[in-house]
Amino acid sequence: MNNVMICVSTRQKRFKRRTHVTIQVLFICLISFLTLKIVYYTDQTCHEDKCQLTRESKVNVFTQSNVIFPNEVTIGLSMLASSIDLDVGNEVSHVAFLKVHKAASSTAQNIFLRFGWTRNLSFVLSSAKTKFGYSSVISNNESLTKFNILPTPKNKSFDILCHHVIYNKLAFDYFLPNDTIYIGILREPYEQYKSALNYFRPSYIFRNIQGDFPASSYIRDPLKYEPRSIFTSWTNNRQALEFGFPMHLFSKFNTSEVNLILQKLASEFRLVIISDQMEESIILMRRYLHWSMKDVVFLNKNVAINKKESTLVQSNDPQFYRQWAKLDYALYEFFLRRLRAQIQDQGPDFDDELILFKEVRKNTSIFCLNNPKKDDILPINKSKWSGPFNITWEDCQLLTMEGIPFVQIIGKRQYGSLDM
Repeated sequence: MNNVMICVSTRQKRFKRRTHVTIQVLFICLISFLTLKIVYYTDQTCHEDKCQLTRESKVNVFTQSNVIFPNEVTIGLSMLASSIDLDVGNEVSHVAFLKVHKAASSTAQNIFLRFGWTRNLSFVLSSAKTKFGYSSVISNNESLTKFNILPTPKNKSFDILCHHVIYNKLAFDYFLPNDTIYIGILREPYEQYKSALNYFRPSYIFRNIQGDFPASSYIRDPLKYEPRSIFTSWTNNRQALEFGFPMHLFSKFNTSEVNLILQKLASEFRLVIISDQMEESIILMRRYLHWSMKDVVFLNKNVAINKKESTLVQSNDPQFYRQWAKLDYALYEFFLRRLRAQIQDQGPDFDDELILFKEVRKNTSIFCLNNPKKDDILPINKSKWSGPFNITWEDCQLLTMEGIPFVQIIGKRQYGSLDM
């Protein structure tokens, strides 16, 4: 009897914060008559920050409970809208995004541009000018300096950095607020290499090497063709270069030193987006930054059309490139493992949000690419992870806007003129 009294008292305390005292007593009585199966499932539930249930365990519980999910194509936007546990943390407005070349970074950049634009935040902008207006590149060979960026707007400080520049924590810290959250992005190195070949067509490969497959010849003896300065190479561990790896490691790989640098980067970057798992990465970013789902909806940017990869590479090239791009592979594989661990820590509802997010993205893409009229809207229902919202014609204009014109309108609003 004493044990029963202790059990009831313990359960009363567990539900004290959620229910009225009278309802607590009734609910506790009902719990005592639940079946062992229900008790087992209840014991697996947990708060978001203390969840120990793995995604595999979740599948087992659903199977034991005979829960049947419909096919993804039949899932409506209202399927996951029953919960009211919205993410209501403090919205992060100070972000440094390390925009890495040919790593789907323009797609991610649009998210940060839209977020800052709709809130009238201040961006770190390049002082360099091109015939197109403001460049989306601050520097390809150095970090932030007072000479390669425009000054802070009057009576303001910088809020967001999301342009190409070499990473250096001290330089970033100097220009950005102390509470800035650092976000990076990486792509599988061989895929990034092929994209760089296709986009930049580097002259040290395509002009200097004869034959039908100059890129294949290059990767079999890259030191023979590499330019003198590593900063002018688009194919020498470019992602590690933009993440700020020291120069001596490009000529002599050192495992222990590389591991120390990776640990340091992990302590500085809250998240490194893996473009191969873009949607998963963006959901995780939304949670970390406490942004809304509308803030992070995206359309793919700068996707190459009519790529002719068969003219670039041959069958054995990936093995040769892995030997050449040791820094990029160490960097990528480290943060890929970290991303998977971070997702695992999110608990069992992460996959549900992923399903919903994919559907929202699909419907947004259809709506925006079908040339909506100015008064057209795409309504998105309330869900566990977001309040209800609409995708409007104005939203579509920002979602589909390329980087350079977007930076132009930001620069004009931020400084009043593009002629500084």
